[in-house]
Amino acid sequence: MQTQINIDDWDHLRQFLPDNLDDLAKASGSVRRWRNIKSGEELLRLNLAYVVEDLSLRSTAGWSTQSDLAAMKDTSVLHRLRQSAPFLEQVLTHLLNHRVQAEPAAGLPIRLKDATVITIPSSRGTDWRIHATYDPAAERLVRVEVTDSRGGERLDRDRYEPGEVVIGDRGLAKARGIHAVAAAGAYCLLRMHWQNIRLTDAAGQRLDWAEIGKRAENGDMGTIIYVPLHGKPALPARLIVRPLPPATAEKARRQLRRNAQKKGRTPSPQALLLAGYFWLLTTLPESLADDAVALELYRIRWQIELFFKRGKSLLQLDHLRADDPQLVRAYLLGKLIVVAMVTLLATEGEAFSPWGTPRRRWPAPLDMAARSTAPP
Repeated sequence: MQTQINIDDWDHLRQFLPDNLDDLAKASGSVRRWRNIKSGEELLRLNLAYVVEDLSLRSTAGWSTQSDLAAMKDTSVLHRLRQSAPFLEQVLTHLLNHRVQAEPAAGLPIRLKDATVITIPSSRGTDWRIHATYDPAAERLVRVEVTDSRGGERLDRDRYEPGEVVIGDRGLAKARGIHAVAAAGAYCLLRMHWQNIRLTDAAGQRLDWAEIGKRAENGDMGTIIYVPLHGKPALPARLIVRPLPPATAEKARRQLRRNAQKKGRTPSPQALLLAGYFWLLTTLPESLADDAVALELYRIRWQIELFFKRGKSLLQLDHLRADDPQLVRAYLLGKLIVVAMVTLLATEGEAFSPWGTPRRRWPAPLDMAARSTAPP
């Protein structure tokens, strides 16, 4: 009975998948010849059974036999899963590009950037990262990349569309990434730390941070600044500074003292002073978003934090059970495919057709390449 329910569910999910799964499996190099697994669809189902149910390799082999897919040993399952990552990247790209017919949201497209750390069993450091670009209007991922620990958070890891507004936290406020976003015709809206990025005035001189803070105390929050980068013209931008509430500012200064004490240092008077301000850097023209609007836009960033928390708590996105790099990559990609499918199902529920009109199928050309791991 349970097998029949799974088959019925799969028939419904198939509408979101590419039509040419067999070709994608072969073209990606995940399959050289069909043996126990006879199609791309069977390979995908095998991976999702391993991921969704968190089955062992032996249990996954048993599930495959019970579901009439293929009679396999656990070693055969391991081999198929380890080779499947390029194919899963293609499927994930298709799902992220799948659109339910709906009216587009008005205004510039907002894109939230962040990464979450994934660790293997018994590890205390960073082993893997999932770099995500999230659309808060549609409540869905639009781009995603899985990297190992060498894949640091950088804006220039991604490709941007003209007009996008990229919102991110302090770790992304680096000159190279900001220039990359601007070169694509997109805009940045980034929280920043005054010590982590070099900014200048129109004359190329370093900024007087204390003076900027004093002006912010008097209500003058916006300052035109420039982001220099070797070999390129300095990029004009806007620095928006808002004083923190007294209690919040004092808490930030206590934290600064505590962190400095752990390293045997004493924070400078300027560092203690500037810890009492919120710093935001944006390349958005003031005609599109004045200082107050830019500050309000940044509030949206927390939605990607919630997305990661939901993924980890509901779908065990960070529940790794292996340390084999190829198997871990396939496992994480499978989890992200589940996230994409859940999002599409939720969107479908909002656009439910009582008369049962078939959904539109979108093409999946072989050159639709997913983001793969690249050394930084």
